[in-house]
Amino acid sequence: MKNVQFFVPVAAARADLDTVLRTASGLRLLAPFDPMLVDFVVAFAKSILLDRTSREYPELVVLGNFFRTARIERLKRALMMEEGAACFGRGLVFHIAPSNVDSVFLYSSLLSVLCGNINIVRISRNAGPQLRFVLDKLERALAQAGLGERFYVLTYEHDDAITTRISAQCHMRVVWGGDATVSKIRSLPLRPTATELCFPDRFSAAMLRADAINALDTAALDLLCGDFYNDAIWFAQQACSSPRLVAWIGDEQACTTARLRFWQSFAQVLKHKDFENSSGMAMDRFVTACLVATEPTHRDTTALGFPTRILMNSAPLAAAKHHHRGNGLFYEQCFGDVPAFLSTLSDQEQTLSVFGYEGPEMAQWLGDLPMRSVDRITKVGHALDFNEIWDGTRLLQAFTRRISIEL
Repeated sequence: MKNVQFFVPVAAARADLDTVLRTASGLRLLAPFDPMLVDFVVAFAKSILLDRTSREYPELVVLGNFFRTARIERLKRALMMEEGAACFGRGLVFHIAPSNVDSVFLYSSLLSVLCGNINIVRISRNAGPQLRFVLDKLERALAQAGLGERFYVLTYEHDDAITTRISAQCHMRVVWGGDATVSKIRSLPLRPTATELCFPDRFSAAMLRADAINALDTAALDLLCGDFYNDAIWFAQQACSSPRLVAWIGDEQACTTARLRFWQSFAQVLKHKDFENSSGMAMDRFVTACLVATEPTHRDTTALGFPTRILMNSAPLAAAKHHHRGNGLFYEQCFGDVPAFLSTLSDQEQTLSVFGYEGPEMAQWLGDLPMRSVDRITKVGHALDFNEIWDGTRLLQAFTRRISIEL
């Protein structure tokens, strides 16, 4: 299939896809957390952290820190062999990466590597400088570890025939993308014994306690707004865990005061940040604001600058969430208490970043959540942190299988 372009390993560019699939399918699996696999992942992470260029891509620094040796040891302990069962990788895993968040595919694919799997990753053809930086590091680390036949990164135009060809050989398919992408890929056949893991469109929110905001001094509020900036503005709000809704909890006066203080402080934070605000992003905000203005939940829209804020009433926002395209746009809602807000959520919600409440408090309200809503609750400033539990799935368990021994 000549339309396929291999990035990693470079040598694969001289082979065709069918040859690569035959080679990959014929390899013997290494044991989960085999020292060769651990050394490769650690070396790759270190190569990012030790390169000054990575400072231009702070999300890659987070990635590098995630795969430090100590963290990998904790992951290994989390995958302890069950009594009476042997643990193995699933086999050949086909990852379809999202086009809007360059680094996210590395978390799942590297966890899959650590579980002993052979991996083929399809990325977007629109590789930016950050992705090229990562691919160079990946190529070098694989070559040094002698694992070039266990991790392939390729690209091709949307082509059902190619996707189907790879899917017919893989033992697991991992799909990152919008609802339309997930539905399309799911319609393509997968070998009967294979499993599938999908990460479709999700919507995330920040929940802020108004009186806790009002109790902060200027310096503390600036720090909070800096954390919120990291959650929301990296990736132009395209990450599934980036907050697009800000829910204010408190009485009307407290919420009004907190909103005013928070956004004034956030404006000051923006003055010291270098962020993208293209004409296309501005147009996205304008179009969304126009669409949402026709919704019965709409109350008020700020001037269409950066950020743009749209105040909604306290009803569920199903239609408005569908319109949201990120790029510096925030819906706002005010609620008298936490259960009132939680009751408006749906299975579309992924991450809830919280300020002003502690873990035990949140735990007591989880029963107020509608079925299947919210997969993560974290502090403001940690919304983009990756975890081996993602969208409610334990990835280490998903990337492995157990052979029960009943003798």
